[in-house]
Amino acid sequence: MLNEKNPRLIQSVKRALDIVNCFDSLHTQLSLTEISEKLDLNISTVYGLINTLCAYSYIDKNPNNGKYRLGLEFLLKANLVSQSLDLKEIGHPYLTELTKKFHETSHLYVYQHEQIFCVDKAESPNNYFIISSRAGSKLPMHASASGKVFLAHMPELELQSFLQNYKLTKLTENTITDKKKLLNNLQQIREQGYSVEDEEIEAGAYSIAAPVKDAAGQTIGTISIVGSLSRIKENEEQVLAELLAAAGEISRQFGYPVKPAKSEVRL
Repeated sequence: MLNEKNPRLIQSVKRALDIVNCFDSLHTQLSLTEISEKLDLNISTVYGLINTLCAYSYIDKNPNNGKYRLGLEFLLKANLVSQSLDLKEIGHPYLTELTKKFHETSHLYVYQHEQIFCVDKAESPNNYFIISSRAGSKLPMHASASGKVFLAHMPELELQSFLQNYKLTKLTENTITDKKKLLNNLQQIREQGYSVEDEEIEAGAYSIAAPVKDAAGQTIGTISIVGSLSRIKENEEQVLAELLAAAGEISRQFGYPVKPAKSEVRL
């Protein structure tokens, strides 16, 4: 138990976490009274905190017995952490090899809650673009190479729902802001197996991204390389071959049945 006198602790946050920690393998469901007694807090205080946790899906109320249990948000966060850590551990050597070979920055991205997040990168000293994002940062789905990979591999209903509520913000002259054009681009990505971002977020920047798939064929991440438009275009065929080989090898380690590429990133 943490020291309750620690002046750095925020009491309301601590109490909310104490409620979460009341649940374990032996106590998967608890009543309001049981939680109140466990924490020695009055029921009105516990009720207010639980209502807030319920609003954000961290706590759920069982309609059959009126008791509370941990919510689905914990499962979503756990999946994101697990997926990110596995992808980072398996993918990092390929990032460093790609960056070492082509002197451009390489990234690993995952998708969660209608956004993509950078979970790892190997940065080139040559890269000065803003797009060279740090781990944990986000990129626009419709304009980034990795974002478009995830969109391209979404189930049709999920994609339509996403686009219905998503604004295609114009970032440069090359940004796709027309829904029909974006859908055509996504179809091309599905057919060719990779995505290209050609100065769609930042002038002078060019990126290529390929999907990382699991045993079920689901796209669980992307591996991408970004840098100067002129430098990458000069060696685009080789960069693409090595990137696809890396994506294929990472996917294989996640159980996806892929054929060995002719040109592989050797580790």
